[in-house]
Amino acid sequence: MKRKQLITLVISLTLVGLFLPTSPAKAQGLLPFGGVVSFEMECTCTVGFMWIWFSPLYLGGPVVITGPMVYSPYSTILYGYYEIGVSGTWHLGDYTPGVQACWMILEEECIVWPSFGLMGKVGTNQSTGG
Repeated sequence: MKRKQLITLVISLTLVGLFLPTSPAKAQGLLPFGGVVSFEMECTCTVGFMWIWFSPLYLGGPVVITGPMVYSPYSTILYGYYEIGVSGTWHLGDYTPGVQACWMILEEECIVWPSFGLMGKVGTNQSTGG
């Protein structure tokens, strides 16, 4: 009798698990992005962070824009050829919108340098070395 109850419980839990809605990208607040690097600047107050300008920049919609994203060596997972911020390379990954993580020194004060968000995962292509 116990074996029949155990089998019923396992099948029930499996069926419930199959029909639960899952969306890991939205659960973490991550959105897709892709683009070609135009130039990058080191964030002077947040050491190791890079403010990277993309042109064009694709944020998962029908409109192509241009703008910056922030790379953090502490929270961004880097894939591909590891050529983060190299001018002319394609970057593809996901980002957390609204996170302002790049701080720059202006005169004697640190101010936030605006961006679309903080990269979560990013892969790059290999630069041509030109």
